[in-house]
Amino acid sequence: MAQRPDDARNTVSGPGSGPASGLARRLLGLGYELTPQLFAVLAFGAGALMLASAVTPEFDGRLRQLTGVVSPILIDLSHFVASIAGFLLMLLSAGLWRRRRGAYWAALLMLAVGAVFSLLKGMEWWEVVDLVVVAALLTPCRSAFNRRSRLSEPLTPSWLLLLIAVVGAMLWLGFFAYRDVAYTDELWWRFLVDRQASGFLRAGLVLAILTLLAAGRSLHSAPGAHSHGPAGAEELARARQALDEADQATPEAWLALLGDKALLFSPSGRSFIAYRVRGRRWIAMGPPAGLRDEARDLMWTFAELADSYGGSAVFYSVGEAALGDLATMGLAVRKVGETAVGDVRAFSLEGRAGQNLRTAVSRAEREGASFEVLPPGSATGLADQLKAVSDDWLARHQGEEKVFSLGRFDIAYLDRTPLAVVRREGRVVAFANLLSGRGSARDMAVDLMRHATDAPVGVMDYLFVRVIQWARDQGLGALDLGMAPLSGLEDRRLSPVFARVGALVFDEGGALYGFQGLRSYKAKFAPDWRARFIAAPPATPLPLALLDVGLLTSGGWPGMLGLGGNRK
Repeated sequence: MAQRPDDARNTVSGPGSGPASGLARRLLGLGYELTPQLFAVLAFGAGALMLASAVTPEFDGRLRQLTGVVSPILIDLSHFVASIAGFLLMLLSAGLWRRRRGAYWAALLMLAVGAVFSLLKGMEWWEVVDLVVVAALLTPCRSAFNRRSRLSEPLTPSWLLLLIAVVGAMLWLGFFAYRDVAYTDELWWRFLVDRQASGFLRAGLVLAILTLLAAGRSLHSAPGAHSHGPAGAEELARARQALDEADQATPEAWLALLGDKALLFSPSGRSFIAYRVRGRRWIAMGPPAGLRDEARDLMWTFAELADSYGGSAVFYSVGEAALGDLATMGLAVRKVGETAVGDVRAFSLEGRAGQNLRTAVSRAEREGASFEVLPPGSATGLADQLKAVSDDWLARHQGEEKVFSLGRFDIAYLDRTPLAVVRREGRVVAFANLLSGRGSARDMAVDLMRHATDAPVGVMDYLFVRVIQWARDQGLGALDLGMAPLSGLEDRRLSPVFARVGALVFDEGGALYGFQGLRSYKAKFAPDWRARFIAAPPATPLPLALLDVGLLTSGGWPGMLGLGGNRK
C-alpha cells in the first residue's frame, strides 16, 4: 500500500500492457496518497479502543491470574499508562493524516506501549492483537509519511471536536460502568476500596486535563505564523524585481512591498504570493503576481503549504480572471464587494453629469491648489510635508492606520511608486500614491490617500479628477479608485446566507464603516464596478475568513472597533 508512485510504474510492464499499466500506476498512486488517511483512522480507532478498555472494569479471572505474577502497583500503573497511550494515539492520528514523519514514529511507539501495558493491566489479548496488527501494517509504510514534523502541532477544529466527543463518551462509559461503586461521597483525590474505580477516576481526571490543554492550545494557535512572518529586505527586493518583469500583476500586488506580509515565490523566483497567517487561515492578498504561466502552480503550492501546517489557504480580493483556477482547486467562492474602475479614456467633465466635479476643480484652483504627479523616489524629499499631512489626517480618524489590504504611511513604501500631490502656496496639502498593474490593460490604482485640514474644500475630488486626466495622458487603460466592501451583494430569497448578511450590513451598517457612503462617493466618477471575491476550502467558514481579513486590515479588534488602532 505504501509503495511509491514511481515504484508503481515498474509493477506492470510488458508488451500490450500500456493501458493496463497506466491504470495500475494511477490506482497504486491513489492508494499511496490515501495511506496516511487510512492509518490516521486506524490509529484513532485503536486509541479509542484503548480508552474504552481503560475506563471499563477488567475481568476478575484475568486479574487474579495477573496478581500472582505482577505487582498490584504495576497493574494500576499499566491501567493508567494504557489510557494515556490511547489518548496520545488519538492526538497523533491528526499528524498521521498530515503525513508527519514524527507522528509515524510516535504512533508506532504508542502502539507498542499500548500492547505491552494492555497485557499488564488485564491480559487484554484481543486488544493486543488489534494494536499489533495496526503496527504491523503501518511499519512498511514509512515512505508515505514524507512531511517533516512540527512539535505540538495544534488540532484542526474537526479533529478537536472528535477528540472531545470520544473522551467525553469514554468518561460517561466509565461512570456508567462503575455506577454501583460507592465513591460519590469520597473526595476525588482519595483512593477507593475498589481499585479499578480508583484507576478510572485517576485516568479520567488526567484525560480531562489533557483534553482541555489540547483544546486551549489548538484554539489559540496560529500554525506557521511565527515561521512565516513579514518578508525581509532581500525578499522585498526579489518581489520588486518580479513586479518589474511581470506579465500579470494587479495594482494591489505592490502592497507586498509594505513589508507586513510573508512572500511565497515560485521556483523561478519571478512570481510570488503575498500573505499573512491569522489563526488557521493563510490569507493571500490577491492573486499571484509575476508570470501568467506560473500562477496556477503557485496557488497550488500555497494551498499545500498552508495544509502542511494544518491551516487553510484563503484568497482575498481576487477578480473574475482567477475564478477558473480557484474552481479547479475546489475552493468555495463568495463575492465580497466591488471595486470602482474608471475608463480614463471615456472620462469627461462635460455635461450635467460632470457639473459637481467641474465645480470642485474650479474652486480648488481658485483657492491656490496645483496638481503634480511625481516619479518614484520623490517621497523622501517631501517626507516632512507628507508626514504632517498624514498625521493631521490620522488625528481626525482616531489615529487608525490600515494595513494588509491597504497601503500605510511609510516613506520607503511611498518612494517605490508614483506620487500624486496637491500643493497650496508651495506646500503639500494632499497626496495619493499610485500603483501600476502589469498586463495588457495597464491599469493603475489609487492607494494611500491623505489630505490636511487646511486643504481646499473638495480637494480629494480635485485630486481624483486630475489623476484620471493624467492617467489618460499617459495612455493607461483604467484607474482603480478602490474597493467598496460588501457592495453588490443581493438580499434575495435564494441568495447564500453570506450574501444576505453582507447586504444587510451594507445597507444598515453605516455607523460601523459607512459602506454606502464610500460607494456613493466613488460612483460620481462614473466607474465600472468590478466584482471582488474571497475563496477558501469548503470546510472553512467564509464569514470567519472575511472577519480575519478585517482584523488584519484594522490591526486587530481595537482598530476594527475604533478603540485606537495602529498609529504609524
